[in-house]
Amino acid sequence: MVTFSNVGVEFGPQELFRDVSIVLGPSDRIGLVGPNGSGKSTILRMISRELEPSFGAVQIRKGMRIAYLPQTGVKMAHRTVLQEAVSAFSQLEADHNLMLKCEQEMARSGLNQRKLDVLLERYAEFQQRYETEGYTCKARAEKVLLKLGFKQVDFDAQLQSRSGGFRVRLALARMLLQKPDLLLLDEPTNYLDIRSIEWLQQYLAGFHGAFVIVAHDRYLLDGIVRKIWAIENRNVRAFVGNYSGYLRDKQVRDEQQKKKYGEQQAFIRRTKAFIAKFKGRKDTAKRAMSRQRMLDKLELIEQPRIETAIRIRFPEADEIYGRAFELCGVAKEFNGKQVFSGVNIAVKGGEKVGLFGANGSGKTTLLRIVARQLKPTQGQVWWSRKTEVAYYEQGAEERLDPSLTVLESLRSVAQGYTENELKGILGIFLFSGDDSEKKVGVLSGGERSRLAIIRVLLMPSNLLVLDEPTNHLDIQSRRVLFKAMSRYKRAVVFAAHDRFMLDRLAEKVVRVEAGKAVLFPGNYSYASSQPEKAQERRRENPKKIKKKVMKPVPIVRLKERLAQVRQDYQAARERFDLSRAWELTQEERDIQAEIERAEVKQVEGEADKVR
Repeated sequence: MVTFSNVGVEFGPQELFRDVSIVLGPSDRIGLVGPNGSGKSTILRMISRELEPSFGAVQIRKGMRIAYLPQTGVKMAHRTVLQEAVSAFSQLEADHNLMLKCEQEMARSGLNQRKLDVLLERYAEFQQRYETEGYTCKARAEKVLLKLGFKQVDFDAQLQSRSGGFRVRLALARMLLQKPDLLLLDEPTNYLDIRSIEWLQQYLAGFHGAFVIVAHDRYLLDGIVRKIWAIENRNVRAFVGNYSGYLRDKQVRDEQQKKKYGEQQAFIRRTKAFIAKFKGRKDTAKRAMSRQRMLDKLELIEQPRIETAIRIRFPEADEIYGRAFELCGVAKEFNGKQVFSGVNIAVKGGEKVGLFGANGSGKTTLLRIVARQLKPTQGQVWWSRKTEVAYYEQGAEERLDPSLTVLESLRSVAQGYTENELKGILGIFLFSGDDSEKKVGVLSGGERSRLAIIRVLLMPSNLLVLDEPTNHLDIQSRRVLFKAMSRYKRAVVFAAHDRFMLDRLAEKVVRVEAGKAVLFPGNYSYASSQPEKAQERRRENPKKIKKKVMKPVPIVRLKERLAQVRQDYQAARERFDLSRAWELTQEERDIQAEIERAEVKQVEGEADKVR
């Protein structure tokens, strides 16, 4: 359907692409990936005919229906939300008008049979198309709007006063209802909550056309994508498989390139040493010059960019061995409207807890209470005397001083770090070279978000509270943040729509929804697999649930856990993490005691059976 032939793109003196040759088929599901500023949006704009290449050609099949969702700048008419969504069925509206016109023609007197037959045939054609979809278009539009996070009260709202993110979501709804041959989606999940992202993934999995998607959601790229277009070295590399498969392939290629680069550099050093040694002697000068000509013609292997290992020295804060904080019967309301009630959560020092839920469900309010930024309307909040909070809130990037350089902004909060250490940390978070001397005011939204997060990470704390830290971060920046948070050995409470982070980082998760906060002893995948009716019973009848939760753990599982704890203990001793080793010693004793109790009960049960 779409073919790029030796395409090149230049913006002034900057070369963005060179000799790009790729093909998009009628049922392709493509994930477009690359660093910020590498040209992902440019590829989509060329396919949508908004931009012409500087060189080469982009050939698009004639008559193909393409729908393009940009990140920003969505234009809409002066209509209500529902009217805008229903406008996706403009062809059906045209069919309905033609049906009415045919009815008027057929009602005229004096029509001959031939003319009547033609009108009846046309009417049947229009009627068939309209009856297939026309009578259900409003219901379908409402369904898609609800799935993408809109509420019933939004349907009759005018669009003039709505935010850019609201309009992008609405444009996405309209595009999905149009069912084009090709969908071009530029970061469609930026303004979606976790349930809407899951619905979008399910929708795209069943989509009959082709799509190219730019997304930072790892699960989305793994779940629905069959091919990756990766922007590398001003070109586009096509890889058959999902994003995780591409990363594995890239790691192998990078290691091979690193080895070849090292071998070539060693060869160059040996050759230069030979030339320097023998070029001044008459009997060997020709050989030296021959080696020099060989070096001049040598095609140099580019040094691969290997991702920097995460080695951050977090500022010291007292370690908390018990609870870092606890919420008991906490409720919060604003202007008589209750956000949530009956919240009971306790988090220990070192635990990592993730919050998820729909937009507007109260995640930010709950985090602000935990971070001591807000008082509850009812209930009690207890913090350990040792608890020191570092809080990243949404919009923190907008409050950075634009007159400071990146390095100055970091130095203003990070005490006890040398300049080289701070530059090294900035490098880990993808601020390379002279980026540390840039003014904050000229940074992109993603760069400002990264800087705001680094500032919070370098504050002395033993309780890190993060409110949707992955917003505005590309997939590479998310990977860096995930690794940094994994190395943070104190308590972390974060809210996110990133399912990968909620699964891989969180030891417990809290679903904030319908005025309640339900704690699950596992990750997001476990929590989302639990039926909602069972959760309601858990809230309504805690005594019954308590019995279920306290069901004895099989001895085999206890022994497996004991072996894991002993292994972790040895690892902690080897890295001289004595506080962690002490915690594991206590846990080992608790597990051994539980095993002994379980074995006694097992023996007693067998004796009862004999009697």
